[in-house]
Amino acid sequence: MKNNNVSISNSLESSDKLERIQKERQVWARLKKGDAQALESLFRAYYSYLFDYGVKLAREEELVKDAIQELFLYIWEKRRNLSSVDSIKAYLLVSLRRRLLNTLSKQRRQETAHQEFTVEQVDNVFTLEDLMIFAEQETFEQKRLRSAFKKIPARMREALYLKMNDNLTYKEIAEIMSVRPQVVRNYLSEAYHRLKTLLAPPT
Repeated sequence: MKNNNVSISNSLESSDKLERIQKERQVWARLKKGDAQALESLFRAYYSYLFDYGVKLAREEELVKDAIQELFLYIWEKRRNLSSVDSIKAYLLVSLRRRLLNTLSKQRRQETAHQEFTVEQVDNVFTLEDLMIFAEQETFEQKRLRSAFKKIPARMREALYLKMNDNLTYKEIAEIMSVRPQVVRNYLSEAYHRLKTLLAPPT
């Protein structure tokens, strides 16, 4: 009976995901044809998620707000030349990430700005509190988790954030982080392994 319930649940999830993808494609098609309401609906649907992700990367709210506005303006201006996308959310996150990287790189005026941003600055973001999977833990457990979480490399934290907060696919996360899907799998597998090891009771 349990297996049947799991099968039904997975079937419903697959059906919901397929329906969502179809709706997104319809909205994207309307946008490409010049439907301003389609652009507005995308803006309302994804603004909060984009802002939350952007602030964790850039830490400057006004910069992130401007970047999001510029991104949607660019999409509107280039709508006729837009290609089809498998995931609108992944497309928007990739575009915002690149836009923020480019802006911060210009501000710093250093050849190593991109590396500094992706490696050093990200080290202090994507905290334990950002992961909904840990939201219901008891206070004592939260302290242990927080201590363990800080010991996980920044890129693994980012992958966990993208996976846990909206269940993005490996392919979508790979596009956002500019790595191969297998690298994302490795990040997540290693992150879970490290957490399990760090949280294991002393022997």
